[in-house]
Amino acid sequence: MKLRIAEEILLLLLDERAGDLAAVAEVRLHHALAGAVLMDLAFEDRIDTDLEKLMLVSAEPVGDDLLDPVLARIAESARDANAEHWLREVAKEGETIREAAMGRLVRAGILESAEKGLIALSRHVRRARRYPVADGTRGQAHQEVRLRVMQVLFDDDVPSPRDAAIIGLADACGLFDGVLAKDERAAVADRLDVVRRLDLIGRTVAQVVHELVEEAARVPSAPTAKPIPFAKGLPVVGCALAARKNLGDFLVKKHLELGPLFKVKFHGQELYVLAGQEANTWVHKQGKRYLRSCDAWSDFYRELGLSKMLTAIDGDEHVRLRRFNATLYSRDRFEARIDTAVEIVRSEIDSWAGRSVGGVNAMRRIVSRQIGTVLTHSSPAEYVEDFLLFFDTLLSTRIARRRPTWLHARRFRKVHRRIENAAAEVIEEHMPGGRWADADDLVNDLIELHDSDPVLLPETDLKFGVITPYLVGTDTVGVTCAYMLYSLFKHPELLGRVQAEVDALFAEGPPTARSMRTLETTHRVALETLRRYPIVPVVLRRVSNSFEFAGHRVPAGEVLLVAATASHFVPELFPDPYSFDIDRYLPDRAEHRQRLAFVPFGLGSHRCLGAGFAEAQIILNLATILHEAELAMDPPGYELANATMPTIRPDKRFRLRLMRRPRS
Repeated sequence: MKLRIAEEILLLLLDERAGDLAAVAEVRLHHALAGAVLMDLAFEDRIDTDLEKLMLVSAEPVGDDLLDPVLARIAESARDANAEHWLREVAKEGETIREAAMGRLVRAGILESAEKGLIALSRHVRRARRYPVADGTRGQAHQEVRLRVMQVLFDDDVPSPRDAAIIGLADACGLFDGVLAKDERAAVADRLDVVRRLDLIGRTVAQVVHELVEEAARVPSAPTAKPIPFAKGLPVVGCALAARKNLGDFLVKKHLELGPLFKVKFHGQELYVLAGQEANTWVHKQGKRYLRSCDAWSDFYRELGLSKMLTAIDGDEHVRLRRFNATLYSRDRFEARIDTAVEIVRSEIDSWAGRSVGGVNAMRRIVSRQIGTVLTHSSPAEYVEDFLLFFDTLLSTRIARRRPTWLHARRFRKVHRRIENAAAEVIEEHMPGGRWADADDLVNDLIELHDSDPVLLPETDLKFGVITPYLVGTDTVGVTCAYMLYSLFKHPELLGRVQAEVDALFAEGPPTARSMRTLETTHRVALETLRRYPIVPVVLRRVSNSFEFAGHRVPAGEVLLVAATASHFVPELFPDPYSFDIDRYLPDRAEHRQRLAFVPFGLGSHRCLGAGFAEAQIILNLATILHEAELAMDPPGYELANATMPTIRPDKRFRLRLMRRPRS
């Protein structure tokens, strides 16, 4: 692959500690990328330019998806235009160029995309500081761009024409403000002035880009034409009663009525709300710089005695912990022990015989046992009820702000001690000489991280690191499984199709990671369940820095609700959104492929790390249950009613009874 200047501009801006590009004004970045594309076309002898005119030299495609669309537009244009005109035009596609270039860097193995939110140089590039570049030569040209640029600026190395163009363009667009400290920028000011004079085409483009960026900076922001829309409510309580039944549904309704940004009042507290696809795009791109999550979870992790928790920290520590945890909760880790997961489902089904079981807790028991056994090699069977009570109580009191006295009740304190003791036992089994000391699992990884970096993972956090998977997985996966079963009971023809598909799978032998991927209908049922019944429809954030969105300004310090899954119920994105329609995911519709419209696992830097693990677990559990058992709702005519505390889920009246499957 030929590395293009646009890609190297992005690599120059990469801030590995933050897992993102350095903070640079969007207008500067978009003009830099536009200039980069034009520079590469000049290096490929397709265009030439001066301050008066940009000239087409050859319309023959380069064979590059970053350059050829722009070359085609220039070739098709009937008017004579200068570099300024084309920089303006191409800069309008700056975000498209950025996304395409980032994707190419990931596919080339130069960047690693860590779970849809964080980016970093791949291990090979990070260690060698080298990668292929456009001219394909060896030696100096292979060095990583930041190393090359810094050698030119600080060591007075003679730059290649390409590097001179990159430096001039980056300087013209103010990109070095995001790369160099102020004193460093001052130290190399004279050197920058020398370098940017070396390349004619680069100097021409850089001069025009500089003028355009300065022009954009002089244009004052448009004043807000009208106040942020406010959802109507009652005196004192505001919208609390309207949102009580289902906060997610309430915010969807207000999003469709008021747009992507509005305000609500609950019991005298005013909250800002971001909702829908446009808001999701902003949060995905900008949320890390303007929003923080720690306020929403601070009480929770203090109650657990933790110094930090992945969902409750931001910045460098969050990036480091997230990168570490990405491998702990991977799909591969679950799929490596599919046989164990299947046996757990079978043993739970055996325990249902002759009795009616609560649908939600039955699924949560299965998921909890699988998480413990797969990730820690220690079955939590005798502690499952403790886990369920512990987390339900903690979530209800700390997140829903209900009856904090519950935390001091004798029963809760007893459960708390049992769970702490269970975690301590698991850790002991993984210490040198222990039963699982050499196992490839989450606990040994946590112990290794603690030993290597006790500041990032102190001993006080270690035991709760062992039970964190139960907290983040038991409810989300278990409740999704319950919703899937309910949906199939309500669509008997779909139930028949899924049952036939999973029976055919098991007829070929025990399921494997490869064979599970053949469950096409079952997979679409899972996707539609995740869309139709989002388990976490809203997350709480605090505005850390003021920002503008949708023509309005949101001030720092405000509390913000991000209703990401509101997009799941927008008719323009998902026609007839409240119907259960698995054909949405067929290739000719692919409604879930619309950018940031389908976000069941969240988005941005706090997107669920275990998304792949959870999806594989959901599909395997449904397949095994439907193959092994004939289930019915008890009573058969149950109509879905949602409980809302501590999380949204089918209420306690959703029960299951095991029936005997007819065998051919």
